[in-house]
Amino acid sequence: MKYSTFFSIVVSGFMGMALLSACNSQTQPATGTTEAANHKTVTGNGNGTRIVYINTDTLMSKYLLAVELNEAFLKKQEERRTELNVKAKSLDQEANEFQRKLENNGFLSEARAIDARDQLLVKSENFRRLQEDMIAETAREQNELNKQLFDKLTNFLKEYNKEKGFDIVLSTQLGGNVLFAVDGFDITNDVVNRLNEEYKKEKGK
Repeated sequence: MKYSTFFSIVVSGFMGMALLSACNSQTQPATGTTEAANHKTVTGNGNGTRIVYINTDTLMSKYLLAVELNEAFLKKQEERRTELNVKAKSLDQEANEFQRKLENNGFLSEARAIDARDQLLVKSENFRRLQEDMIAETAREQNELNKQLFDKLTNFLKEYNKEKGFDIVLSTQLGGNVLFAVDGFDITNDVVNRLNEEYKKEKGK
């Protein structure tokens, strides 16, 4: 079985996420915040627009909640693969034994051979259904975890932006849409640090 990576949907869903410019007009960045003061201002539209970005590859590899969810997800995948491999090996052995007996006239009658064949076909169909059910369950769990993580990040950014007052928060990844940016646009480390602080407090409760 092939499964898509845990963060593929999260990363793609994160692309192009924007915090509306109303945030900037209603809530100004806190005074004395050095990092906020260092972020650049883009004025291509005639108005000061504060644009920053987050590297989602870095975020997902360093955010403790994301790492924990990914590890649990991969562990469950491995358990399912192991179960399927054991059942597939057993089914293959039965099929080989049936073929061997058939070729060596090992069945007492044609009816016995047909009955053995039918039993083997039922087991094969049950295995196919089990495989499909596991794939569907894995996809469902992946979607739930992706939604949980995406909601966590977007809710955090809404609160984070009350302090920072950015107009737009973009996302990028290795080979993504941001190929170059001068210092001050990347807020990944600050976001990761704050998310981890928040996560540790919640886990400690």
